[in-house]
This record gives sequence, structure tokens and C-alpha cells, in this order.
Amino acid sequence: MLALVSGVGLLKTDYLDVKSVVEEAKPGVFTLDRCEHSGGTDQGPSTFCYGDFRSSDGELELTDVPLKESHDAEGTEAGEAFPAHALRPDVGPAEVFRTDDQGESDLAMRGIGALGLALLGVMLGGFAGRMMMGPGPARSRLGAWLGFGTVVSLLLWLIGRGTGGGFWA
Repeated sequence: MLALVSGVGLLKTDYLDVKSVVEEAKPGVFTLDRCEHSGGTDQGPSTFCYGDFRSSDGELELTDVPLKESHDAEGTEAGEAFPAHALRPDVGPAEVFRTDDQGESDLAMRGIGALGLALLGVMLGGFAGRMMMGPGPARSRLGAWLGFGTVVSLLLWLIGRGTGGGFWA
């Protein structure tokens, strides 16, 4: 159940919320200023990337704003620019998201990873339901399908999260 709830939560925060922000935000160009590596965890240091955003119509200019997903700056050197969308909410920090092919690909992979985690929750729930079935061929077939689904969901989760901005970035 925890995997299902976590997967749905990730789908909302890492994919659906970002999509809605991009739809409401102003298009423009983000120029990378710097990326800072700080701290250290079991997975390595955290990376935070900052730069300047200027909307296409010139109405919105943000300086020293953090890139929401630092992974989106991968392969970009300081001073280089890429298409982005930015939103300055009434409360809280501005949000900037990369919207070229790399940014869209990263976003899609994060969504696939979240769906994989949600599917894993469904598969684990299916195993719990299978325990209530009596012995027989239906239970065996269900177990085989659930086992296959579990492997697929784990692969979706690991590949999606890993390549879309997670631990393999």
C-alpha cells in the first residue's frame, strides 16, 4: 500500500504538477550561471543549479533563480542557454523548468518512474489478495502474472527515476 501511495504522490508532484506549471508559465530562455555541489549523503553530494531567466515577451526576468530539477542542467556549461518556462507565484520561490527535448524527456521519464512505483504497489496488493484464494490453477496463473508485473514495475521505476533525474543522473 505504501508503494502505491508513494507512486501516486510522486506522479502528482514530479509529473502532473510540473506539467500544469509549464502550461501556466511564461516561455523564455534560461541561462545557466553555476551548479553547486554541497553536502553528502549515501548517494553522493546534492547538486543545485542557478541561472537567469528571461521570458520571450520580456515581461518576466528572474536573476539567480534555481533550476527546479538540477538534472535538467546536465551537459550544459555555465553561460549556455536553453528553452524553459518560469512561473513566479505570489508566495514562495520562482519555478523554472527546462522545456526543450531534454527537459521533456526527463519529465516523461520521471512520470514513468512514478507509474512504475504505483504499479508495484498494485502488484504487492495483488499478492495479498492472492493469499485469500484457494489452491488451484487460477491462483498459480495469478501468481505468475503478479510476479511478471512486479518485475516490470520495478524496471519501470528504476529506469524512469534513474534516467529522469534520479540516482543515475
